Amino acid sequence: MGDAAKSANQSKAQVDMRFVPQLPGGRKVFPAEREGRFVWLVSEGAMTPECLTEMRDYLTHIVGNGMWTQNWSGPSRSV
Repeated sequence: MGDAAKSANQSKAQVDMRFVPQLPGGRKVFPAEREGRFVWLVSEGAMTPECLTEMRDYLTHIVGNGMWTQNWSGPSRSV
């Protein structure tokens, strides 16, 4: 992939990590993707705000450079 294509993908990369009070089954993190957006839910107390920011930056890089993609064939799911 050329630099222009990578740059275009990076600007479209949408990654979010959100703190939630708790997750089912005592999970600490849970991927809750929706069409066009990668969303990770993080149980409060399982990760520092600094770690959350750093992980979001890594994930934005991975998604923005096409190393992780979504393929939606059915109706949209929302978080």
